[in-house]
Amino acid sequence: MKRVRNERTRADTPLEELNNKLKSLGPEEKVFIENTKADILKTRENLTKRRAEIPGADDHLDYIEALLIAEAEGKLQFKI
Repeated sequence: MKRVRNERTRADTPLEELNNKLKSLGPEEKVFIENTKADILKTRENLTKRRAEIPGADDHLDYIEALLIAEAEGKLQFKI
């Protein structure tokens, strides 16, 4: 089921910066993130549970989704 966006509030996230870094990667290069994957997944869980209460939650969820997709594509490395 598609998520209905809460357009009442917006949040600035580093999504554009992430996309720019991903576009400029060379072969075998990765973007490194200073968070563990567990931290990101826990944040996603909390945002999903309380997204109606948290201003800009949808924007943060979009950023987290982009991080997870980049990792799945082998373009991103979380902190270990």
